[in-house]
Amino acid sequence: MSNATKRKTFATWQDWHDAMSAKRDALNRITGGGQAREALDRARNGLEHAIREANGSNHLPAKAYQYTFQCGETPEDIREEAGRLASLLSRVRASTARKNDPARYEYATSRVERIRELSATFDEATDTLARLNSEREAVRAEIEDLEQQAPKASASTLDDLRREAGAAEEERDRIATALRNMERDDGPLRLAQDAERTASERLDEAEALAAIGEADGNEVKTAKAAADKAAATLEKEREEHRKLEAARRGLQRKLEDSESHLSTVQAVYRTALDRVRQADLAAREASLVEKVAALSEDLADLDRIYQDLEEANPETSYNAARLDVKLPHLHHHPHRDLFNTSGTDELTATGFVE
Repeated sequence: MSNATKRKTFATWQDWHDAMSAKRDALNRITGGGQAREALDRARNGLEHAIREANGSNHLPAKAYQYTFQCGETPEDIREEAGRLASLLSRVRASTARKNDPARYEYATSRVERIRELSATFDEATDTLARLNSEREAVRAEIEDLEQQAPKASASTLDDLRREAGAAEEERDRIATALRNMERDDGPLRLAQDAERTASERLDEAEALAAIGEADGNEVKTAKAAADKAAATLEKEREEHRKLEAARRGLQRKLEDSESHLSTVQAVYRTALDRVRQADLAAREASLVEKVAALSEDLADLDRIYQDLEEANPETSYNAARLDVKLPHLHHHPHRDLFNTSGTDELTATGFVE
C-alpha cells in the first residue's frame, strides 16, 4: 500500500474520530439536568406539603377541601392538585373580609402565593428538563448516525494506523532529543557581560585619570579599544543567545505540536482497534455459544440411548443427559444476561435451560 493511501486511511479515520469527539463533547456540555431535577423535587415536595397542610385546615370552610394521598401520584398529579387548591384558596381569600377574619385571610393569601411560586418553579424545571432531554436525544441521534458512517476497519487498517502512530512517536522523540541536546548555556553571555563591564569601568577610570593629568592619551586609547572590543564581543554573544533561544522556542512549539499529533494518532488508532476487536469479540462469542449449543444433539442421542437401555433393563434408571457449562463473561451476545448471571449454564437435549 502506498504512503498516500496510508495517509488517506489515517485522514479518513481522524476526520471520523474528530467528528465523534466533537459530538460527545457537545453531549457532555448539555448540563443542568441535575439542578433542574433538584428544583423539580423541591417544588413537588413543597406542593405536597401545602396539600397535606390544607387537609382539614381550620382556616378553610368545613369540608371544603380534602385530598387523600394514594402514594402513587406522579409529579404532574401533585402539580394539578396544587393548582386546584390554589383556586380554592383564591376564592376563600376573595370571600373573606380581612378585618373580620384576618387569620383566614392571611392564611389563604400566604398559601396561594407560596403554591403559585412553587408551581412556577415546577413548570420551569419541567420545561428545562424537557428541553435538555430533547437536546441530548438530538445529539445522541447524531452520534448514532456517525456510528453508522464509521470507516471500514480491518487488520490492514490497524497496521496502517499502528505504523502512523509509530512514525508520530519517532518524530516526537527526535524533536525531544534535539531540544535536550540544545542545552541552555548562559556562561558565554555572562562572561562577555562581565568583560564588557570591566572594560567599560577601565575606560572610565583612564578618562578620569587623563582629565586630572595622571594618564596620557595612549592609555585612554588602549582602554577605549579594549572597551569597544568587549562591547562587540558582548553584542555577538547576545545575538548568538537570541538565536539559540529562538531555536529553543521553535523546537518547544514543534515538540508540543508533535505531542498533540501523537496523542491524536494514538486516540484514532485505539478507536479503530476497539471497533475491530469488539466486532471480533462479538463474532467469537456467537461462534462459541453456537458450538456449545450444538452439543445438545449429542445429549439427545444420549437420552435416546438411555431410554432404550431402560427399556432393555427395567430395573435400571438413567438420568436425563445434561451438561454443565461455564462460559466466559459475554459482552455482545444477545442472551448475554442469561449466561452472565447464571454462573454455570445447564445444557440439555433441548438447549440451554433458562
